[in-house]
Amino acid sequence: MAQFCFGCMRENDGEQICPHCGFDRASEQPAPFLPLGAVLQEQNYIVGKKLENNAEGAKYIGYSNTMHSPVIIHEFMPAGICGRAKGKTNVVIRSGYEDKFKELNEKFLNYYRTIARLRELSAIGPIFDIFSENGVSYTVEERYDSIPFTEYIDRRGGNIDWNTARPLFMPLIASLEALHSAGIGHYAISPENLVVTTSGKLRLTGFGIKEIHETGGFFDPDLMEGCAAAEQYTEGGKLDQSTDVYGFTATLFYALTGHLPENSNERKSDGKLPIPTSVFKRLPPHVVTALAGGLQVQQSKRISTFDELRTQLSAAPTVKAIRNEATRSAIQSEAASNYVSRKKEGISGAVWAMLSVLTCMLILLVAGIVWINSNPDAFKNVLAAETEESSEEESEESKTDPNLISIPNLIGKNYDEVIAKQGNSTEYTIIKANEENFSDKYEEGIIVSQSPEEGVNAEKGVTVVVTVSKGLPNRELPVIAGQSVETAVKALSDKGFIASGNYVASDTVEEGKVVGYENYNAGDSAPYGAKIIVNISTGPEVS
Repeated sequence: MAQFCFGCMRENDGEQICPHCGFDRASEQPAPFLPLGAVLQEQNYIVGKKLENNAEGAKYIGYSNTMHSPVIIHEFMPAGICGRAKGKTNVVIRSGYEDKFKELNEKFLNYYRTIARLRELSAIGPIFDIFSENGVSYTVEERYDSIPFTEYIDRRGGNIDWNTARPLFMPLIASLEALHSAGIGHYAISPENLVVTTSGKLRLTGFGIKEIHETGGFFDPDLMEGCAAAEQYTEGGKLDQSTDVYGFTATLFYALTGHLPENSNERKSDGKLPIPTSVFKRLPPHVVTALAGGLQVQQSKRISTFDELRTQLSAAPTVKAIRNEATRSAIQSEAASNYVSRKKEGISGAVWAMLSVLTCMLILLVAGIVWINSNPDAFKNVLAAETEESSEEESEESKTDPNLISIPNLIGKNYDEVIAKQGNSTEYTIIKANEENFSDKYEEGIIVSQSPEEGVNAEKGVTVVVTVSKGLPNRELPVIAGQSVETAVKALSDKGFIASGNYVASDTVEEGKVVGYENYNAGDSAPYGAKIIVNISTGPEVS
């Protein structure tokens, strides 16, 4: 009988140190996990080392004697309810928790039975077997070669562009939509729970019953850093499809930028996303809009379904794109008809086509060079006219298509005033880029750049990302001597400084008032965000 390594489930002739993975056969599995070499389902499955565990249970590498291949064995053993003695297989249920275990066990079985019925979905690994033994329940899943998604992103330089991300993530949307149509969710979508298979496809891992991903229940919540929605941090929060939309969008955000959004329970209500303007500029406007909609902290304002998210990530072509495509089709049709007519004359169509193109290009090139040399000013006028005509065409396009708008110029305007003026307008949404942009030209609070730029035609609902000036990089320190601590701190805070107190004795300034600066004088300049020490009087020194 073949002997397997309990670390990788490959044959190793019983060697103590596996030549394939380095696992030591003398290792022991700590309680409460199954012992190495334990068998399940009438000798069908051999249990290897524990791969991971959470509040729901544990996953082991295993071997199927029926399929003759490694598998993943998932054991339901809810934390705080179950226990197992070292070296034993039977599980003991804590006294008084029998009904709770029965309830959760039934949810576990129903959850994974539903996933097993969705085995045709490309982004979800198939489940081969579900059974009960040792007083608990088990699932057996396919084990396939893959690399963690985080490693994939690292290998690609830290992030990927939209053209690379699109074919990876769009099939995942279809699988998640099917999951919720079947009445269950994932609620832990994150880069940590995605892998990339050898065929270059994304697969979702880390499934678990809803109870381990919500606050206020029986378990300490298992929440994914940067990817958990705000309702998962709230006791009694309702988890639904929009919860997974948030996790999916946060993971896509990570793929496109190389870092996760700030935790939803810590993000401010101004809609700011921590992404550099340079990244926004290389993303299509409709993708930025989808990111902003999917990462809304408030559940009511967030994209609510994967169908809606798919629609936003798959923006329809503009009128101009359709018109250009029609023009290209007409040109191709004319070229095809010319080719057929020449072929009928007994001369190779390919030869005719090549000769015609070369002759026309030569004539046009010679004529163009002669004309430009003799009429340089006229050439500039033609270029200007063509540019103006193109701009007019785009403008006319936005007027005729009710779904298109022309992006307005926001540069040089006050951000707060622009937001107030926008109100509840649905034509476009403004998002402030979370990056410091000091400017000698623009005062603090003034918009210094935007993406998309002014005049670009975009679909209604587009997100416009703006960078707001923080003003001068160095600020003048205000006069604070003799003021109350609260007044001085506010004056410094308004200038962008961080105040810190230091108590000193003073014969001239009453107790509790500000004596002055520790290391500066009023009127000096200091960098924005600098920590400024303020001396606070304790009254005359007592001898």
